[in-house]
Amino acid sequence: MAGLRVGITVPSGLEDGIAALWASGVHQNAVYLCRLLSGLPMVDWAGLVACPGAGPSRLAEPFGLKSAGLDEALDQIDVLIELGVRADKLLMQRFRERGGRLVSYMAGNAMVMNLESVANRTAHGEVVDHAGYDAVWITPQHWHMNVAYARLTRSQNVQLVPHIWHPCVIEMLKLRLGVRFEWAPPQEGWRLGIFEPNINVLKTFHLPLLVCEQAYRQAPERIARVLMFGSEPLKSNQHFSEFCAALDIYRAGRLFAESRHPLVSVLGTHVDAVVTHQWQNALNYLYWDTLSGGFPLVHNSPHLKDAGYYYPAFDPVNGGRVLADALERHGSNLDAYWEGAKRAIGRYHVDNDQIRVRHAVLLSQL
Repeated sequence: MAGLRVGITVPSGLEDGIAALWASGVHQNAVYLCRLLSGLPMVDWAGLVACPGAGPSRLAEPFGLKSAGLDEALDQIDVLIELGVRADKLLMQRFRERGGRLVSYMAGNAMVMNLESVANRTAHGEVVDHAGYDAVWITPQHWHMNVAYARLTRSQNVQLVPHIWHPCVIEMLKLRLGVRFEWAPPQEGWRLGIFEPNINVLKTFHLPLLVCEQAYRQAPERIARVLMFGSEPLKSNQHFSEFCAALDIYRAGRLFAESRHPLVSVLGTHVDAVVTHQWQNALNYLYWDTLSGGFPLVHNSPHLKDAGYYYPAFDPVNGGRVLADALERHGSNLDAYWEGAKRAIGRYHVDNDQIRVRHAVLLSQL
């Protein structure tokens, strides 16, 4: 199986590759996957394939990754992994007819997007019609809702692919911004950050904010403010305004709606701890980025109960108690916290031997 050439699709025409990394976790996923595959002995070439287009991807340059435009790559690669963007149907038919292998990599919860497209009447669901796939790879956090859907609409060959992470995106931005990105005890009360994108039902501000509210009611003197990043566009939304106005922390003037910012630019400078909640999306780059800096992560992911500070899903009262406890003891618990964080990160790091072997097996099966 030596000598494989593998491409991973990403959108062409990105004006700023750095901004694109923080606009979508899928773009980070493509970078991490390219880095992983480039290090496999069976792979001669792995690169990001700008689709559609003829030029290289701006996502590749900051990390020294290889890249090519779709037009150039299709005549040279053996495997194309559709991750960041779908390729043209007719081109993919010709690619498969000449012996190329096409993989659909599901790094998002497509079924939820489809449900929302029907319920909202305006949201766009996933494009289902395609040339067909040789395999579908689904990450663990999306397996439960999407495995049957993928088998019935894309391919019978549906495989579990590991969730992956690497600190290269964090390290690159640390250098550019000149920051340490390392937790330090807050000087005058804790500054809490909520980073949910608020673009679908998987991750919204509601539950993290209620967790913060419960902690505030339990120990108001500990919390200086709560910053909800990615919620500034909601200021004109009546539900958002009424929801916030019902809370003590809002009436105390300690709740703020902010625009979206790269995590490295605000953790440690404006935020001391991260509070998050997810539904059917239990592995997020927010977790590993936060843990890598030693910052308190209050979360509901069953995949990492041994890291950060865990509370059960849809239980903000319990979550508030967990948050209040974390704010009280994090400084005296750093050694144990770091150990749990390193173990959790190691399970998903692209250099993990089990993860590398699994990807080699998946390529061999093609």
